[in-house]
Amino acid sequence: MHRFFGFILMCALAAACTTVPEGPNYPNPDVESPGVLTEAQPLPAPPPAPRVVTPPPVPTEPPPEPVIEAPEPSGFAALPFWAEHDPTPALSAFVRGCETWAEAADAAMLNPNLPQYGTYGDWRLTCQSAAVLDSVEPGPADVRQFFESWFAPVFLTTPTESDGLLTGYYEPEVDVKLTATAEYSEPILAKPKSEAKLKLPRAKVSAATSRVIAYGRPIDVFFLQIQGSGRLKYADGRILRAAYAANNGQPYRSIGGVLIRRGELTRETASKQSIADWMMRNGPSAARELMNENPRYIYFTEQSIRPGEGPQGAMRVPLTAMGAIAVDPRYHPYGSLAWLETTLPTRAGDYRGTPTGVLVVAQDTGSAIKGPLRADLFFGSGDEAGARAGVQKHRVRWTILLPRNIAEPLTS
Repeated sequence: MHRFFGFILMCALAAACTTVPEGPNYPNPDVESPGVLTEAQPLPAPPPAPRVVTPPPVPTEPPPEPVIEAPEPSGFAALPFWAEHDPTPALSAFVRGCETWAEAADAAMLNPNLPQYGTYGDWRLTCQSAAVLDSVEPGPADVRQFFESWFAPVFLTTPTESDGLLTGYYEPEVDVKLTATAEYSEPILAKPKSEAKLKLPRAKVSAATSRVIAYGRPIDVFFLQIQGSGRLKYADGRILRAAYAANNGQPYRSIGGVLIRRGELTRETASKQSIADWMMRNGPSAARELMNENPRYIYFTEQSIRPGEGPQGAMRVPLTAMGAIAVDPRYHPYGSLAWLETTLPTRAGDYRGTPTGVLVVAQDTGSAIKGPLRADLFFGSGDEAGARAGVQKHRVRWTILLPRNIAEPLTS
């Protein structure tokens, strides 16, 4: 999910959220005005997300903050929770990431500003071996053995911090209709053909701005834009993906932050759920005024969904639930591996969570994800994933996994 993304407060406060309940009607005067098209025009047969075999662009900006990398003296045995972890999602995510390196030159570096991650050639054998293992549906013990054989763990800190923050995100599923109604009044728009229309702030965007893909409840569409991608559930049973297509170039402003500055929420109580509750209490006009406080607007394109496949991240591969994270790419090349020692929720409302570890692949980014120890974990698609992602906000200790041939200078 080319994420402008994150969650509503995550972008300003790194707070997580919960799924939005079905709310009241928020009529959109632009949709209900005479002469405005009220019938959506989705693509009749949208293609799936394209397969990519070339690496994504590499950030040119060097890391602004120094990091300290130190080998774990006892290797994987020193990693808490590793022995009972199932790294199968990370294996699948790693294999998908390797596919984008297929046409990269062996001598090219993953990121010239991060020489410790080596070249694509340094990772080639690990990618090939991972693909072979993934094809036979291995058990957790076999996958752990693979990573132990091919990689070495290297602990990551900064001069001032030994841990960072891990939040969560997900792909929402939004009920939509082809015709605008009082309840389903907010258009989900394709990218405008006109550059002038593309740059309009949210308050000036309407169904007349561009082709309408579908109509949804305004709250749902707003949070769909925050996530940057989602599944559109039509009344006839079809489910299509609304994939990120473009943004209007306007600055992002957190509406959760707006409510905090007004004194109507606190940092401790602010969440997606509390913001939705505020909108329901204060009515349609106040809700629309609040949403318009964020001038940034996201446009989408339709895609069909391959079975079991998540949305594309910034690495341009489908994200794997509980196996992919969004990172600051100035510090972590897309496709690189990290072991995160943290706390994860097991169900909706589990704010306390359970201490654990999770192996993940850097495959996405977001405007709120800044610094070497900051990450956003992809929980998957749908309400259940959203309920767990919404309560994920815990400290995290980073250990990066490097191919042994790269890690030797660090571990010697």
